Amino acid sequence: MGNTVRAILEQKGNQVVTVTCEDTLAQAILKLTQHKIGAVVVIDEEGALKGILSERDIVKYMAGKMEVPTSVQVCSIMTKSVTYVKLHQNLDECFHLMTTGRFRHLPVFDEGKLQGIISIGDVVKAALAERDFQIGQLEYYITNTF
Repeated sequence: MGNTVRAILEQKGNQVVTVTCEDTLAQAILKLTQHKIGAVVVIDEEGALKGILSERDIVKYMAGKMEVPTSVQVCSIMTKSVTYVKLHQNLDECFHLMTTGRFRHLPVFDEGKLQGIISIGDVVKAALAERDFQIGQLEYYITNTF
């Protein structure tokens, strides 16, 4: 039972839905809807991290607008300063980053490559599994030592 980003990605997989700066907001929204996800990672042609576009970014942009302009590019509304994690980081670090930054998605970058993305739900699920494992170990210890 591991409590690292690597362990989460081994469990859930490392598929990441991405867009480029040149993609339109409408294209990004379509990807979010098709994949039933809350954020897409924005990369350039070489795969370098350029930003992240979340539902929250879209809602903030759309406030007061009646329709999605088809000419708006992702890079004009994405979050450019992206917090990300590496494979070796633990759940406590992820919780801290997410709660302090008030965001729900962390791209995983390691060895200069996009390795995956984790959500607050992934981190909570892994933390609960870790807790259940520890409780099971304690119960085993208690019942087999008396």
